[in-house]
Amino acid sequence: MNATRVPRRRGPSGGLTPYGLIAPGLIILLLLFAVPAAYNLWLSVHDVTPYDALGDGPFVGLGNFRSVLTNPLTLSSLKSTVVWLTLATVAIRLVLGLGIALLLQAPVLRRLRLVGLARTLVLIPWMIPPTVAVAAWRWLLDGQAGLLNQLLMRFGVIDQGVPFLGQTSTVWWCIIAIISWRELPFVIIVLMAGLQAIPHDQYEAAAIDGAGRFGTLRYVTLPNLRPVLGVVALMITINSFNNFVYVYLTTGGGPGTYTQVLATQLFTTAFVDNKLGSGAAIGLLMSFCMVLFTIFYLGILQRRPNS
Repeated sequence: MNATRVPRRRGPSGGLTPYGLIAPGLIILLLLFAVPAAYNLWLSVHDVTPYDALGDGPFVGLGNFRSVLTNPLTLSSLKSTVVWLTLATVAIRLVLGLGIALLLQAPVLRRLRLVGLARTLVLIPWMIPPTVAVAAWRWLLDGQAGLLNQLLMRFGVIDQGVPFLGQTSTVWWCIIAIISWRELPFVIIVLMAGLQAIPHDQYEAAAIDGAGRFGTLRYVTLPNLRPVLGVVALMITINSFNNFVYVYLTTGGGPGTYTQVLATQLFTTAFVDNKLGSGAAIGLLMSFCMVLFTIFYLGILQRRPNS
């Protein structure tokens, strides 16, 4: 007796059901991103202060953008944002993150059963809120009662306290140290996951071929980590370029305007000088820079080496 074959019913290929399922998520995205972005665009072409009612303020067109771009402080802030806040911290985190991730994968840690302890210690800076981390570092680097100055004077390295956060020769290096220390664990965790996903047989093949540690790193580890490194580099670059917390809480943009970055300039312009339109213009310029960087960076990552 042949059983009647009942054809499987596939999911709906049309209708309104798929749109209804994704509608809540789209509405949330619209409320959280599209509406503020549209309002920021409106602010950028109007002369608005925090004391104006919603919708008030004369239309100035590109006037806010012209005033921002012709302000000498903008070029200085852009330079500090790109060179110090972004390039320096991203490079340090990628190099140190890869090195520490490789160390945490070392067989000696497994033999000594220290893998769990080492990974926990690495995560500690990331567990500390940024405000608490900055406060601790400001106490550590204080020019009078700071622990670092006390130790240097006790060992005779210096005769009097050094204002690490108050002089141009050291302030940016201190900010870079704070950011790298606080944000490094994220890079380490992601790269460790990437290292664990590399097939072990590739390392065995490299050992059979006589590749040393440098050769294995160059021809096995780094090529397999390329997608992970690309994503991590993109994420921390965007985060660093838009970062406001570390610079503002550490120096407030000082001494003078030496550590002023675009994010702190935006805050000062919008909420200290009460020029919301110019502040919105700075925000849009920052977003435009990051969109261009992302397109350029992803284009480089997607290129295949010639065979």
